[in-house]
Amino acid sequence: MNWTKLSVPVLSSLLVLTACGGIEDPDSPSTSSDDSEENNVLTIANPADITTLDPQNNSVITTSAVLVNIYNKLVKRDESGEIIADLATDWEPIDDQTWEFNLQPDVTFQNGDAFTAEDVKFSLERVAKDDSLQQYSTFNIIDSVEVIDDSTVRIHTNEPDPQLLSRLAIAGASILPAAYFEEVGSDEFFQDPVGTGPYELNNWNRDEQVELVKFEDYFEGEPNWDTVHFNVVPEDSTRVSELLTDGTDIAFNIPTADFDRIDDNDGTHVAVEPIQRVIQLWLSTEDGAATADPAVREAIDLAINNQVIIDEILNGAGTATRTQISPGNFGADESLYDTFEYDQERARELLAEAGYEDGVTVEISVNNYYTEMAQVMEGMLADVGITADIELVEQSQFAERLFNEELREGVFVGWGNDMFDGSTLELFRESNVTSYDNPEVDSLLDAAATNMNEEERAEQFKEIQQILAEDRGVVYLFQLQGRYGVSDRIDYTPRLDELYYVDDITLN
Repeated sequence: MNWTKLSVPVLSSLLVLTACGGIEDPDSPSTSSDDSEENNVLTIANPADITTLDPQNNSVITTSAVLVNIYNKLVKRDESGEIIADLATDWEPIDDQTWEFNLQPDVTFQNGDAFTAEDVKFSLERVAKDDSLQQYSTFNIIDSVEVIDDSTVRIHTNEPDPQLLSRLAIAGASILPAAYFEEVGSDEFFQDPVGTGPYELNNWNRDEQVELVKFEDYFEGEPNWDTVHFNVVPEDSTRVSELLTDGTDIAFNIPTADFDRIDDNDGTHVAVEPIQRVIQLWLSTEDGAATADPAVREAIDLAINNQVIIDEILNGAGTATRTQISPGNFGADESLYDTFEYDQERARELLAEAGYEDGVTVEISVNNYYTEMAQVMEGMLADVGITADIELVEQSQFAERLFNEELREGVFVGWGNDMFDGSTLELFRESNVTSYDNPEVDSLLDAAATNMNEEERAEQFKEIQQILAEDRGVVYLFQLQGRYGVSDRIDYTPRLDELYYVDDITLN
């Protein structure tokens, strides 16, 4: 497939430290999760480790979910997805290419440096100018950041940008301390990073645990927790066991088979909430690939019973869809949501018409995070004569191989939408993540990118979604619901964007 760097995870290379702060020697023992029995320690069990401490060189949501506690941005989203103040107190557009932001007073970085407009200029221009950073393609529309005074900045864009606030609300817009960063350099800075957030890094024991401790001088007041552990627990059964034995407070991605066990246990419950992630199958449209034939792509789509996967694997915790722009996101076409097409007989006919009456083999790389779903899909494809040659890829390797264009012609992936906007359809430019090429789609994307008329822009995104649904630019399956096991000792509601804003989690 024709994979590129747009919004794709990268595995950063970081030096190893053995000091009390920063990155810890991977052979050293991790802090015991028994501490989670203490009221001032919060423990969260995730299936995978973070990939980097650089928020501007990352596109992995499980990494952003940790880093949002170390760094702040000018704005952020609340639990409903609305944009609210963070390091900016208020903002307004000056013209179609200029926004002015007033900054919070008396904010201090975790190393004691005062936060000023110069830090905003440095941070946003870094991600907008350095094309080696994973978030560059999201922020390169920023032309410059003008410092009006210590507490005021103006952001100038290369062209009208209807998404600027959405860009500034994601982790890639995190604010770094300009003077300190330039003094120590990138490598040293990201060994022991400094932000303005409520928690600072104490250590990162690779593949075992990230430990954060509260920042006493946080500008919004003393944080709730003394210590926060993000433990790496790849095995589903181990995460469940640790939850049931008080070894963790939140366990992410709980198997549906364990729902009753968790709910029936004294002291734990299951929390299921929609998240910004759609399970989908990307198929190569390059010459020579069987899936370059739209009839084959349609046959694959019609062979899959989305609802069976939702019911059997997710215990109903998902919603079938023919688009990745789900309700609540700007530009969503709700006629393509909560629906799917399934017709195995027609799938067989399409394969025969395409010259594959004796069957066809499609090689598919699967993030092992989604193994059960992919295995059910494999059986459905076999029923119509499609052999899915599935390669299971460890989650820790999947991102790197995707970035390095080392995956197969089919890729089974869960794709999020941290911008809450139809612009995620940029995936389907020929020069971006897939090899799909449709001049009409490119033209609509070009128009929507600079259209400041919200009504017109929404209609442009809806038209793109209809084209993709008809042409099978991608095979969509369903929007996921996040499945969390939660200790009754805390008050926690999972967020739509899958981030852990730890200071919003409190004791009951």
